[in-house]
Amino acid sequence: MEIVTATYDATEQAWVTPVLELKRDIYLMISLKKKGKIVIRQNTGDGKWPRVPIEVHKDMKAFCLRMEMRAEVLQIRIYTSEEPEEIKYAYI
Repeated sequence: MEIVTATYDATEQAWVTPVLELKRDIYLMISLKKKGKIVIRQNTGDGKWPRVPIEVHKDMKAFCLRMEMRAEVLQIRIYTSEEPEEIKYAYI
């Protein structure tokens, strides 16, 4: 399991992780201290960071997602509306 830290960014008005560089499919687990929402953005290589579509991503305290890789290397950032208790992922 890889543990990820997030810091509050006043510009984004969210808790933000550093850029995560992923090399294969992962199982992502996020738990928040209060009910909130998450947004995952991916680097498209042209300086843009569009949102990754996720089904249920708000009004919850815990999120478990499986992310499948479609590229050789993928860079993502995770944004949460509430302070995260824990963010971790495991390669699968």
